[in-house]
Amino acid sequence: MPSTAAFDFRALRIHRALRTALPWAGADPEWTRIADLGDAEVGVYEIRRLGPTRFRLVGLKVHEDFRGRGIGRWLLRHAIGTAESSGAREIEAPVIGSFFQHHGFRPDAGALTLTLTPE
Repeated sequence: MPSTAAFDFRALRIHRALRTALPWAGADPEWTRIADLGDAEVGVYEIRRLGPTRFRLVGLKVHEDFRGRGIGRWLLRHAIGTAESSGAREIEAPVIGSFFQHHGFRPDAGALTLTLTPE
């Protein structure tokens, strides 16, 4: 595991998960992304398409040795960008703590939802 000392976000590499190395049961390799720093996996997220313009953020995790460094925020922004580039106008997130609300998600029918406005 690399040192948890300060690092440059440009050193993070993000890629699709391999079918043989999915982070949790039932993860879809088409929509799962892994963040690596050197040889270490430091974070992961999965989104799912619910409809033509609606997605769900199924999971977002940061390795405990790298928490508190902005990687979760970086992964969330990447997930939003991935969904938006695939047509998303709304993204649901799990209702857990205030992390998602801090990043613009609002309570909506038992979930947190981020509404995207096209430019």
